[in-house]
Amino acid sequence: MKKNLSIIMTTDKNYILQTRVAIWSMLNSAKKNIFFNIYILCNSQLEKADRESVFSLREKWNNMIVSFIEIDEQIFQNAKSVAYIPVASFYRLIISSVLKESRCLFLDGDIIVNSDLSNIYNIDLSAKYLAGVKDCRIHANINKEMQYCSKLNIPTIEGYVNAGVLVLNLDLIRKDGIDSKFLREMHNYYQYMDQDIINKCCFGKINYLDLKYNLFNDYYKKIDLLRTDCFSEIEKKEADEKFAIMHFAGRYKPWNSRRIRGSELWWNYAKKALDTEDYNEIYNKVVETDKKSDWIYILEKCKDAEDIIVIGFSQIGKNVVESLRRCGVIQIKCFCDNSKEKQLYGYDNLKVYSFERALKRYPKALWINTSQKYRDEINTQLYKMGVLQNKIVVYFNKADSYYDLLDEQYKEYEEEQLILMKCGKKK
Repeated sequence: MKKNLSIIMTTDKNYILQTRVAIWSMLNSAKKNIFFNIYILCNSQLEKADRESVFSLREKWNNMIVSFIEIDEQIFQNAKSVAYIPVASFYRLIISSVLKESRCLFLDGDIIVNSDLSNIYNIDLSAKYLAGVKDCRIHANINKEMQYCSKLNIPTIEGYVNAGVLVLNLDLIRKDGIDSKFLREMHNYYQYMDQDIINKCCFGKINYLDLKYNLFNDYYKKIDLLRTDCFSEIEKKEADEKFAIMHFAGRYKPWNSRRIRGSELWWNYAKKALDTEDYNEIYNKVVETDKKSDWIYILEKCKDAEDIIVIGFSQIGKNVVESLRRCGVIQIKCFCDNSKEKQLYGYDNLKVYSFERALKRYPKALWINTSQKYRDEINTQLYKMGVLQNKIVVYFNKADSYYDLLDEQYKEYEEEQLILMKCGKKK
């Protein structure tokens, strides 16, 4: 007997290929009697060519149909977001309003599916708003997160789920007006945005899926690192032996670093799911990004620079200056920042200038962009001022979480880069 599954996802122009990879992996892992109604929430600016890249999956898979649902982004104009998470993440809060189905399975675009999903689609949701997997990262640091309960106004964090894989009881969400509660909470700042909102508004009416249905790549082939009592040993063993869904949750993704755990697996799926041209484009881009993220690359660029300007009068910017000096780079002339307030200050004999003043004083300088949140906007600002692309270097700040995520084959190399940055010499 044929089974129909309603799948809903969100995307934007920056996530369309990743969404295609996720869908391809889901279709590739499905049983033959499963038919997928796939709904993708997007804004009206998503171009026809981007949509066609997903529609073209029909050429291989005849057990699916894709519909794009355009969302009015005015709904989210006052939503409070954090640095690396797009506004499209909030779209999942209005699923019950735009979909007529009684239930659906929501999937993030930064996943790969390795099992048939009909096994969880019909999970018992009697008197429950949704079912999800307890958040691996939250529960691995449960002692640190317990204080977060007061922010969410819930009695405990122990049932907190990750929002990347959710079976939603849309009928009950509508009936109890939970969708309206979602929208009201959206105007408050939450560290994990819509995920926090979902956990707050649905507290006490959440069912749970096994760990294997939302295994973070942090623990891929490293399940012993998941030190928490919220998952049984059987769950951990099953997830370790064969995950059903791997989730590249958090800041670091396979398409912006090949060096993180599970990245090679994602690229194997991508090679099958994407057209050759699309695959080569994003693969060559990540190879270039990996190269330019290395500290040794920045040092090489500085070697021939007569003047150097460090963009971003922040702790990260100051750390970069100190690291450069430890490595013998002495051509740093100033900081540069768009904040007029910061332009009143200085650090370690370096003044803080506006972009215009810095360019006027040092027209041939190498610019090191240390901004993490606004790096693309700042690069565009420099281009408009006439600064050539080869005169701009982007500094990628690698947090502790990046080093924790590294695949074993890259650990020694990255450790050497880190020691060079901190000590001014290789080990």
